[in-house]
Amino acid sequence: MKILKSADISELIQKAISDWHTQSQHRPEDYVIVTDEIRRIRPLNEHRDDLEQVVRELVITNTEMWHEEDKVRSQKDDVVLKAIRNINPLNQHRNDLIEEIDEIVLDKVSK
Repeated sequence: MKILKSADISELIQKAISDWHTQSQHRPEDYVIVTDEIRRIRPLNEHRDDLEQVVRELVITNTEMWHEEDKVRSQKDDVVLKAIRNINPLNQHRNDLIEEIDEIVLDKVSK
């Protein structure tokens, strides 16, 4: 496992957020995130050893979720409803990624 130093993590976070904004800039504001799309990112119960990849996905998921939470303040009811529906699967995915990080670290520490 590659050791991630705080400077590496900071750089990874900044790049992941920048990349997300570039890739998402033309999305419609009522974009719907579905659980199947999230599971495509990380299938249920698939264990990985790449801590950097999982941290990057966590940053992207957090960024996605923060933007959805911003949409909840919209004056357009349909945008608010879709944002609320997007938040639940994103939150579950975030929790799954945090657990995966725990698994990776515990697996490496126990060896």
